Amino acid sequence: MAGISDGVYEILFTNEQLLTALGPEPGEPLVLLPSGEGNQEWRVRGDGNGTHTIISASAHLDLAVSYEGEPDMHELSLLLPDERAWQLLPAREPDAYLIGVPDAPMRLGLSLLRIFPPRLALAPEYGDPYQAWTFRKVG
Repeated sequence: MAGISDGVYEILFTNEQLLTALGPEPGEPLVLLPSGEGNQEWRVRGDGNGTHTIISASAHLDLAVSYEGEPDMHELSLLLPDERAWQLLPAREPDAYLIGVPDAPMRLGLSLLRIFPPRLALAPEYGDPYQAWTFRKVG
């Protein structure tokens, strides 16, 4: 499978819920919501070295899918200005990727918090079916 190309995408977790920032400001939590709720378009940009940044296409500033500090298991994901690098590893399904933390055994996944809307966090590597995200090109 070829790598993902730079562009604007909706990023789906279950074909029903999308990676969503609740607002366009730094520090906003990243959650899963159905289509049409919150900021759900993301600009994916490769750095040429196998990692990518995922930046909100809706925010007024360049705010990226990120987390505070060093990667830590179950660290909540936030919209932050640091343009964090991620490894997008091809999954089994077409246009699906695992969103991995470079040089750490963690992936972007569901938080252990049982709240609505579901929060995203750094999760241990469980395997492909449980952590694959589908990247659907916008436009």
